Amino acid sequence: MLRRYTFSRGYLCRNLFRDSSTVCPKLKREFSMSQISNLRHKKENIDTKDLNRVNSRLNEQLLALEKMTKEVKMEIQKKKEEKQKVDLSNELGHKGSDEATEKDIDEVFDALGISSQEQTVEEKLQIGDSSMADSPSSRLDLNNCDDLMTLFPSPKPYVPLPGSITKILTTEQISNITQRETARWEPVIDAILQSSVCDPLSETLVDEPFTGFDFHKLVSVIPRKDKIPIVEKLHELALTSGVLWGDVRVLNDLLALCNLLPKGKAKTIVDLLLKDVDLGEQNDKKETANVTTRDEPIKANITTKSILLNHYARLGDVVSVRKYVSELNQLPKDKNPMMNSPIIYTSIMQMYIRLDNYELAKQTFDTMKFLSLSTSPSPHTYTSMILLDTLHNNIEHGISVHEEMQEKDIKPEPEALLALAKGCGARRGLVSQGWNYIIQYYENGYPVDSQVMEIMMYLAYVDGDLPFVRGIWMNICETNTKLAGNIQLPHPRATKWLFNAYYKVGDIMDAAKGGKTHTPVGIVDSRVRAIRTKVLELTSFDFHSNSPPLLPLIDFDGSNTKLMLSEAHAIWRYILDLDVKGSYISESLVEAYLYIVGRYGLLETFESEWNRLTYFDTSSLQGEVINIEEPDGSDAVDIENETDRNNTSTTSVNPIESAFSHLPMGKLPRNDRFYNMAMHVARHQASLAFAQKIWTERGSFRKSESFQRLTPAQQDVADFKFARLMLSALTHTGNVGDAYKLVLSSQNRFVWSKYHLKSLLSLCERLGYTSFAKELLKVVRRGAKWTRRQEKLEE
Repeated sequence: MLRRYTFSRGYLCRNLFRDSSTVCPKLKREFSMSQISNLRHKKENIDTKDLNRVNSRLNEQLLALEKMTKEVKMEIQKKKEEKQKVDLSNELGHKGSDEATEKDIDEVFDALGISSQEQTVEEKLQIGDSSMADSPSSRLDLNNCDDLMTLFPSPKPYVPLPGSITKILTTEQISNITQRETARWEPVIDAILQSSVCDPLSETLVDEPFTGFDFHKLVSVIPRKDKIPIVEKLHELALTSGVLWGDVRVLNDLLALCNLLPKGKAKTIVDLLLKDVDLGEQNDKKETANVTTRDEPIKANITTKSILLNHYARLGDVVSVRKYVSELNQLPKDKNPMMNSPIIYTSIMQMYIRLDNYELAKQTFDTMKFLSLSTSPSPHTYTSMILLDTLHNNIEHGISVHEEMQEKDIKPEPEALLALAKGCGARRGLVSQGWNYIIQYYENGYPVDSQVMEIMMYLAYVDGDLPFVRGIWMNICETNTKLAGNIQLPHPRATKWLFNAYYKVGDIMDAAKGGKTHTPVGIVDSRVRAIRTKVLELTSFDFHSNSPPLLPLIDFDGSNTKLMLSEAHAIWRYILDLDVKGSYISESLVEAYLYIVGRYGLLETFESEWNRLTYFDTSSLQGEVINIEEPDGSDAVDIENETDRNNTSTTSVNPIESAFSHLPMGKLPRNDRFYNMAMHVARHQASLAFAQKIWTERGSFRKSESFQRLTPAQQDVADFKFARLMLSALTHTGNVGDAYKLVLSSQNRFVWSKYHLKSLLSLCERLGYTSFAKELLKVVRRGAKWTRRQEKLEE
C-alpha cells in the first residue's frame, strides 16, 4: 500500500514539473503546496490503518514464533534425553530398555509354561526392506573410479568402519560384512589381529593409527548377537593394540562386553581389568586423555560404575550393587544415570528375580514407576512383574499392574495376558476373570498357538468343564500330528491337566450331593461359550489311524465314573506304548494318573498300580535296612473290568497276564509328593490300615539321604503337611482317639490352628468328646499366641 502510494506521488511530481520553463513559478508553488497538503493528509490516514494492521500481524507472528521456539526446545530436550538413553544403553551392553531383560526372565517364562515369541528369519527378511535397500553394499559409489569402471563394484561393509580398519581389510574380508542378516565378524576381527595394529612384524601395515575412538566405534557398530562369539577376540584386540591404556571409554566397552559372557568367565575378566582401574575418583567426561605410562591406573567415570553395577547385579552380589547405587545417588540428578534410564533398575530387578527375592523385586519395580518418567518400566518389565506375581501366588498385584498398564495406554505383551489368565485359574472365584484375559488376547490379534490352547485348557480344567478339556486336548494332538507327520501328543502338562480334570469331576459331583451346583464359565459366558462350541465342533476322534483312545462322545461330562476311569486308563496305556524311551512320562504325570485310580477305582487296584509304578528306595537309608515286599505279576488288576467304586463289597478283581503299566524308564522312587497323594487316597477310600502303612513307610523315608538333605525348616514344613493329611484320614474314618493323640503329641513342633482342627472339633462335639474339644482349643490358643509373638519379632 505504501509502495504504491509513493510511486504514484513520484509519478505525479515528475509529470507536473517536467517542463518547469513553461509554468508560472507562483502557480507552480501554489499548486505544489496544495497538492502536498492533500497528499500529507491522505498519507496520515493510510499510515494509521496500515500501522495497526502491521502491528497486529507482527503480534501474531511473535506469538507463533514463541510457540515454535518452545516446541523446538522441547524437541531438542527430548532428542537429548533419547540420545543419553541410547548412549547409556550401548555402553552398558544392552540392546534397549525394552529388551534389557535376558535369560533370567526367559526362565521365569518357562516356569509358567510360557515362552516368549521370537521373530523368524523369514519375517525379518521381508521384500522391500529399507534397511537392505539402502545398505552401503547395494549402492554404487559415483566418486570411486574403480566402481565406475567395473561391472561388479567392490563390496562395502553395511556399517561405517574406522578408516584405520577399512584400509587393512581385503575385498574378501569385507565381503563377510556386506549384509546385516548374513554378516560374519570373526574373519574381520582375525584380520585386524594379524595386521600391524596388533602385530608389529605383520606384513599388513596400517596407514592410520588405531586409536581408542576407533575401537569404541568398531564395538558400537557390531550388533549384540554378533558380539557374543567374538567377545574374547575384542578383548585381545584392545590389549594387544594398546588402546586400553589410559582410555576409560575402551575400558567401559570391555566391561560391557563381559555381560555377554558366562557369569564365571565374566567375573574373572572383570576382576583382572579392575586391577588397573582407580574407582575412587569419578571422571564425568565421556573421554579422558591417555595417561603417559601404563603404570598409572585408569580413572573410572560414571559410566564405568553403571556398568559395574549391572555386572554385579548379574552375579547377584547385593553388597556391591548397593555400594554402587549409593555412590551414584550422591551425584546430581542430571548426571545420575539411574535417573535418566530404566536400564540400571531393570538390572537390579533381574538380580532379585535370580535370587528369588520377590519383595525386593517388587520394591524395585515400584521405584522405577515413581522415581521419574525416564525410569518408567518398559512393557517387557511390566510383563516380568506380572510373571513374578503369578509365580508367587500374588495374582491380585498382577491384576493391579495390568490395570495400571491400561490406564497408561501400554499394550500388554501376550506373555503377560497368558500369565494373568493362568494365575486367575489358580485362585478360586477368578476363573471368569482369567477368561477375560484370554478374550483380550484374541482382541489384540496375538497368534493362537498350542500354549494359548493349553492356558484355555487349564482354565477349563479348574472350572470342571471336562468336555471342553477333552476337546482342547484332542485338537492340540491333531494339530501337532499334522505338523509332524506322525502322532505327537500335547505337552505333558496338558495331559496332566486332562487327568486332573477327571479328578475335578469327582469334586463337583460330591458338592452336588451336598446341594452345591456348579456351572462352568464356558456355558454361562456367551463369549467363552462361542469358543467352546467352536472347539467341540472341530474335535475329531479319528483324525489318525493311531489316534488317542478317547471315547467318541463330544459332551462326555464324566457322570459315569466307570467310563471315565476306563478312558483315563486307556490313555495311560496309550502313552506308555508311544513313550518307548520314557521321556514323556514325569513324576507329576504318574501322580495325576494314580490320583484318578485312587478316587474311582478299588483300593486293591490302586495298591497294584502304586507298587508297579513306584518303589521304596532302601539304598539311601542311613543306618537302617528295611525290606519291602513287592507284588508279583499275579497281583495286577484289570481296571477296565472293574465295576463302579460304590459296589466294591461285591466286586471281584480279575488278574491280567501282562504288567501293561510298567514304566519304560523303570519305577520311580517314592518321595513326599507320592506319600501325600497316597494318604489322600487312604482318606478317600476310608482305609485306616492303608493310611497306617503309608505313615510307617514315610517314617522310614525320613531317614533317607534325600530327606536329610533338606533344611530343618523344610523338613518341618513337609512333616506338618503330611501330619495334616494323616489327621484328615483319621477324622474321616471317625478315629477320634488317634486323631486327638496325633495333635497333642505334635503341639510342641507344629502350630495347629482352628482351621486345621475344624473337622476334628466338629466330630468331637458331635460324638460327645467335650474334654477332647477343650484340650484341642487350648492347643489352638497356644499356637495363636506363638504366631503373634513371631510377628512381633519380625516387626
